[in-house]
Amino acid sequence: MDDTKFWISLVRFPKFGPVRIQKLAAAFHSMEAAFSSSRIELIAAGIEPHIADQFVFERASINPDEEAARLVRHGVTAVTVQDDAYPPDLKTIFDPPPVLFVRGVLPDPKRVHLAVVGTRKPSQYGLQVTQEFVGPIAKSGVVIVSGLAYGIDAAAHEATLEVGGTTVAILGGGLDDENVYPSQHRALASRIVAGGGAVISEFPVGTHPMPQNFPFRNRIIAGMTRGTLVTEALIKSGSLITARGAIEIGRDVFAVPGSIYSPLSEGPNNLIKTGSFPVTTPEDVLSRLGLVVRETKPDYVPGSAEEKTVYDALTREPLHVDELTAATGMEPKAITSTLTLMELKGSARHLGGLYYVRG
Repeated sequence: MDDTKFWISLVRFPKFGPVRIQKLAAAFHSMEAAFSSSRIELIAAGIEPHIADQFVFERASINPDEEAARLVRHGVTAVTVQDDAYPPDLKTIFDPPPVLFVRGVLPDPKRVHLAVVGTRKPSQYGLQVTQEFVGPIAKSGVVIVSGLAYGIDAAAHEATLEVGGTTVAILGGGLDDENVYPSQHRALASRIVAGGGAVISEFPVGTHPMPQNFPFRNRIIAGMTRGTLVTEALIKSGSLITARGAIEIGRDVFAVPGSIYSPLSEGPNNLIKTGSFPVTTPEDVLSRLGLVVRETKPDYVPGSAEEKTVYDALTREPLHVDELTAATGMEPKAITSTLTLMELKGSARHLGGLYYVRG
C-alpha cells in the first residue's frame, strides 16, 4: 500500500486522468515522488503549467494516509495499472484507468469475460432473451460484466447469480454505499460481491455518479471483456456507446435480432447491419469465444397429468394465464397452483404480468 496510497491520492485530483497519470508514471521512479514533486518537475513530466499550478495548490488538501484509511472503512481495495491483478485486456486500451477501486474479488484474468448491455426499459422479450442467453453462458464459466443499471444490466447480473456464475458490475461513481447507483441496486451489488464477483469503479470513494462519468464507465465494460452482447437497445441507447467502444478496440460485438417494428430492437438490428455478429442462441456466442455450453439441467419429467398439460401448452413465447386457461381447459385455480409448482421445479418461468414461458 506504500506507493498505492499515492496513486489513489493522485487520482483524487480530478485533472489527473489516465493520460496525465501515464506521464507521471513514466517520469518518476515512484508515485510518491510524483505526488511530492515541484511545479517545475511536473511540467518537465509533460503536465501543462496551469494544471501543475492547480495541483501544487490543491495537494495540501489531499492526505495519502487518509485516502488509504477511507478505502479500508468502505471495504474497498485499489489495483493500479502496474499491478499483476489488473485486468490484462483493460491494460491494452488507449486510456486504461490508472487505478481500479474494487469491492469483492477480481475474477481470474484467464477466464473469458463477456459484457452484456442493453436498454434500461426492456420488453418482456428483452428480459427473456437476456436471461436465456446469460444463464448458459455464465454456467459455462464466462464472467459476465455489466453496469448495474436498470433493465438489461440488472437482468444480466441476476441471471448470472441464479446459476452460480461470476459477475462484475462497473459503476460510474464511488464504491461507498451512498454513491452506488442506482440506489435500488445496492443490495444487488452486495449479492454480486457475496457471490464471488466484484463491483468496480475508476472513481475514488465519495465520487457522485454524474452523467458525464458513464461514458468512461462504458469504456471499462468494453475494455475488460473479449466481447459485448447487446440484447435489446434503442438506436440512441447508451449501451451502443459500449458496443462502439468494443468495435474500436477490436473486440467482438454480438447482437440479438428483434422485430423490425420494435424501437427496442433498432439498436441490435443496426449493429447487425453494420457488421456485428447476429446471435440467436447462447451457443453462437460461446462458439465465437471458443467455449461450449455446459449442460444446465436434466430433461424435465412432469410430476402429474396437470403439469404435463400445462408444460405442453407453454412455449418460448410468453403466454398469459388466461391464454393457458383457454388452451388447456383447466380451471384458473388449478392453472395457478400448477404453475407455482412448476416454477419451483424450474419447468416454468414467470415473466411478470401473469405471462409465463417454459423454464
